[in-house]
Amino acid sequence: MKEFKTGLQLYNFRRELNQDFPGTLEKISRLGYRGVEFYGNYGGMEPRALADFLRKLGLQCAGTMFKPEQLEDQNSDAFEYAKALQSPAVTFGVFIDFAKEYQALQKRCEVIGKNAMHHGTVLSYHNHWLEFTLADGIPAMNRILEACNPAAVFLELDVCWLSRAGLDPASYIRKYSQRIRQIHFKDIIVPDDPATTCELGRGCIDLQGAYQAACESACEWLIYEQDNTTLTPWESAAISLEYLHRLGAR
Repeated sequence: MKEFKTGLQLYNFRRELNQDFPGTLEKISRLGYRGVEFYGNYGGMEPRALADFLRKLGLQCAGTMFKPEQLEDQNSDAFEYAKALQSPAVTFGVFIDFAKEYQALQKRCEVIGKNAMHHGTVLSYHNHWLEFTLADGIPAMNRILEACNPAAVFLELDVCWLSRAGLDPASYIRKYSQRIRQIHFKDIIVPDDPATTCELGRGCIDLQGAYQAACESACEWLIYEQDNTTLTPWESAAISLEYLHRLGAR
């Protein structure tokens, strides 16, 4: 059985990180996740200092998210963070009218993918649900991926939002199995209501099917993300890590 690394999306702890960035990271390190994915907040720390701090905590970097404008600048410090943290990819996502604007996003991904390769990494685009809007009968996300360099432009698949778009996560993972390094494992009670995201295994997303498909892919990281919780983020993270362990991720 393939071994995955368990990651935690730091957006889950956005309030806590804004109040005490180093203290919250230190507490997160005791939860048992192998790594963390940054969502754009780097605590005002320089890349090397942050990388040293993560090593001290025994955490790896599961991903680095930035604004697309940063990644379009080849000289942006975004790439310094990605390199220092040994991130598997640089990532962004957008909300646009995909039926009309997907070609512009495709060109943007091409530019950012080239910049990422120049710095020794890749772009891993993070989807929501609108990316699967049909453009001449084909999901816009498919068109973008198939038009871009497969060595430079990957997909950080969010199985919850893919499900909200009406697609099957397992089938989609298999379709683009070699272009996925990270998968967002997110569960939800009511797919059309983002406020109902929940602990893994407590919602309606076929996470087991997604896991089985991921075992046949190039995915390295299973990243737990939960936008909202009725518990504390600490309680939710512990419950979700136990679920990932039951699936077989470590």
